[in-house]
Amino acid sequence: MIRAHTGTEQATGMRALVHSVLFTQRFFVPIALMLLVVEAIATFAIVQHVAYTEIDWKAYMQQVHGVLGGERNYTKLQGDTGPLVYPAGFVWIYSMLCAATNNGTHVRRAQYVFMGVYLATQALALMIYRRARVPPIVLPLLVVSKRLHSIFVLRLFNDPVAMLFAYAAVLSMTHAGTRRWSGLLLSLGIAVKMNVQLLLPGAAFVWWRIGGLRTTVTQLVVVMLSQVIIAAPFVYAFPHEYVARAFEYTRQFNYVWTVNWRFVSERVFASHEWALTLAATHIALLIALAVVVWPRLSGLTLPTIVRQGFTRGVRVNVSATEVTVVMFTANFVGVVCARSLHYQFYAWYAHMLPLLLVHARLPAMAVPAVWLVVECAWNVFPSTRVSSLALLAAHVAILVGIFRAPAHAKLS
Repeated sequence: MIRAHTGTEQATGMRALVHSVLFTQRFFVPIALMLLVVEAIATFAIVQHVAYTEIDWKAYMQQVHGVLGGERNYTKLQGDTGPLVYPAGFVWIYSMLCAATNNGTHVRRAQYVFMGVYLATQALALMIYRRARVPPIVLPLLVVSKRLHSIFVLRLFNDPVAMLFAYAAVLSMTHAGTRRWSGLLLSLGIAVKMNVQLLLPGAAFVWWRIGGLRTTVTQLVVVMLSQVIIAAPFVYAFPHEYVARAFEYTRQFNYVWTVNWRFVSERVFASHEWALTLAATHIALLIALAVVVWPRLSGLTLPTIVRQGFTRGVRVNVSATEVTVVMFTANFVGVVCARSLHYQFYAWYAHMLPLLLVHARLPAMAVPAVWLVVECAWNVFPSTRVSSLALLAAHVAILVGIFRAPAHAKLS
């Protein structure tokens, strides 16, 4: 009887320990540190042993060489893959990379820099997840993506650099003492690639919740002024050309590279009607988030939140979970409705997926299953109708879960 009782206690204790490790914050930090160490070793091995693939790096170097040579007219800055279509922050960062890599010829050195960007992004994501109290059981999904490693250290795209600033902005918004820097950090991301603008609706909502009209206007002014300052040489010399190229919202994407809309015909894909449909859907989803999902996180209604924002001197302590869910869902609906997703665009939301899956309250086995569908779809090259439909189905499953998630939902 004593042995049986002891065995039952041991089993109960073991179950309690497993639950504590996988579902509580007690061991979050050591698990996160262990994952970062494993990632550092694995990513270093990838750089050493997996062949680098040239796609845009040489074109990036050609484009910044034009700027370094004195050209300020964006319409005259070209590379082998086409014109320069990224904002000025991209130019300055890749100019530094150009100098650090012997005019872009020392690619391995650039890969080590991007290895640092990858590990820094992982660290930021893990800190955000800890602040939002995400259960550690989903953390391995942050580090096992084949496509994500490729985007960062085997392709050297600018998307990871932009998202590094975006995650820094989200993390800053989860801390009361650093929220004042969130607008500047978001703007730095936008200055590298304009996709970071997808987080702006969520940021505006959070700023309104935190400090009402004053905080929202102040942060938006910071975003706009910093864009002007970063792009000053181009804005001063050729303002129209800069804005038209760096923020070209009507850009036509190549059907060959689309990951998400392969199941529609090329004629539909390139049509103006299709672009308007996606834009309208994006706006409708943002409105639905603002009316239904985001207020539910605080237990308030949208009219109440709006009224609070007009109260003089309002300061609200918004939880890190609310901040993170608002920012990640705002970005996610933009990704779902994007006119086209190229392979490097996976970096726009890959680090957000585990949290979104948890918040969507999918059945336990569906979380890794849906993540795997997304990951597999991004690894099919070239994309097929089946892979595109599978990606859309996974996105819709997450969206439905987000809208069905209960009020005051905790990420547990």
